[in-house]
Amino acid sequence: VGDVAYKLELPEELSRVHSTFHVSNLKKCHADEPFAVPLDGLHFDDKLHFVEEPVEIMDREVKRLK
Repeated sequence: VGDVAYKLELPEELSRVHSTFHVSNLKKCHADEPFAVPLDGLHFDDKLHFVEEPVEIMDREVKRLK
């Protein structure tokens, strides 16, 4: 689009996402294989906010008040 903005080709599942991004929001990916996050495991609400779902509790700590 210009020197400081890029228009990305997004998959159909992300058709409601604005496809133009400022360079400050993008990072280079230096990988041998294409880096892609599968969309099957991601859940978005109606406003396209990412909905996090915990998979596993890795550690816990109990604190007692004095």
